[in-house]
Amino acid sequence: MNVRRDGDLFIAEDAGTVLGSGRMGDGGVVVLELMEPNGSVALALVNAVAAAHPKREEAKRAPSFGSVHLQTDDQNGVVLLVERLVPRVYPSRATAVSPVRNGWVAVYDEVADHDPRRLERLGRELSNAVGFVTFTIGVEDGSAVHYIAFERGRLLDEYLSVPEYRGPLAPGDAIAMRANPTVVSRLTGADAAAIRRVARTADSPVDLPPAEELIRELAGVLGLSGADYGFDVARELDGAIVVEHE
Repeated sequence: MNVRRDGDLFIAEDAGTVLGSGRMGDGGVVVLELMEPNGSVALALVNAVAAAHPKREEAKRAPSFGSVHLQTDDQNGVVLLVERLVPRVYPSRATAVSPVRNGWVAVYDEVADHDPRRLERLGRELSNAVGFVTFTIGVEDGSAVHYIAFERGRLLDEYLSVPEYRGPLAPGDAIAMRANPTVVSRLTGADAAAIRRVARTADSPVDLPPAEELIRELAGVLGLSGADYGFDVARELDGAIVVEHE
């Protein structure tokens, strides 16, 4: 499936067959016309229209939040790593490092907290620097739960509760966003069947539990304490160390 633009109209097609269209209507409401009900087509059109009207859409989206979890019991070591690495990755005023919880130390950065792309980059760089198993996990726009698992900087698994939330994907890429319980079980020690049960996916956020509920459930299975909040909460935690960047 691909989405093309014709003036103010966005048209979804598959092998030359029109599946539906979308446009921005009055009051910033996306108007869809589908040949038949299809959540994947609807989401692709909504994303395409929203991308063309970022200022209108931004006002409607809930905030994103996220954190990076490193499999280690050395909080001070992570603090030193954050002091050295974060300023090299992107400008940020502050980063909070949690105490050790369940064999993990979590990193909450003021900038990456609201920027899933930067969160991913931070997780990869941290994992690559020390070789630890590392998870980035968060909620995007209050709608979709996303995690990425790294080891030695290599992406080993990825999950997005709405696989095409960021836009249309090839079938194989969409499947790759549905979590691999066997891999995650090896990395975390969590039960593969439990991972499979909670790592649910759907064509639209409305077909899933609220994202904040879903991330709590998923993080609980994975043993990632504190995955259900961001920097503003983390910096006030007992035992957290806040690194101020110049």
